[in-house]
Amino acid sequence: MDACSRVWTGLGLTAVALTSVACSSAPEPYMGSPTRGQMIAHFDLAVELRDHAVQGELQSFRATAQALADLDPARELPPDIILQLGPMRWEAQAGASARTNGAAARAAAEIARTCGECHAANDVSLDSRFTGGVPAAASDIPRHMAGLARITELLWEGLVGPSDRSWAAGADALLEAGALPDEMLEELPERDVRFASDRLQRLAREAAAATESDYRVRALAEIWATCSECHAIAR
Repeated sequence: MDACSRVWTGLGLTAVALTSVACSSAPEPYMGSPTRGQMIAHFDLAVELRDHAVQGELQSFRATAQALADLDPARELPPDIILQLGPMRWEAQAGASARTNGAAARAAAEIARTCGECHAANDVSLDSRFTGGVPAAASDIPRHMAGLARITELLWEGLVGPSDRSWAAGADALLEAGALPDEMLEELPERDVRFASDRLQRLAREAAAATESDYRVRALAEIWATCSECHAIAR
């Protein structure tokens, strides 16, 4: 496998890893519960938004954000929950108008926060449903990219849960991951690889220090934006 193929394989594994772990993290439905059914629909769309934000798939992101904004609350939902869904739908509508990958990343992080705030307000934390599992640091491209995919999901879980445990695990794992593999220098410009490495490490430190949701949203959005920029270069 040549260097270019290794880069493509590594970046492609990001999407695979995100999708496979999302399936394992998705909450199980409760039969006959309109509330649970609605929440699962929200969860699935939020996962899609996260994946599109990481991959820099702007058109797909906007379409999914619009689908989330257009998802009318089930009539059986309690009125207070219907009101709490308002901020999430507003953020989704803003995401549907995102003109850059950075704006999409910010919208996806804001949506994750609104989900977590609704969970916290209703005393329904997803923390116990998240399996954890921190990836070991790896030097080769495929394993490193798969590890970064899992790390970004841990941070996302930290907002969606909300889960301080998942957030801390993701921030610590990003610090541990270190610089991007030197193999990436064989095909991608050194300036871009070094910039992405330095930026991710700076953001890892910010994430590790972030205890308030505003700072966590900002850190995660910038991490996703960095990922999307790297994927754009690799294309």
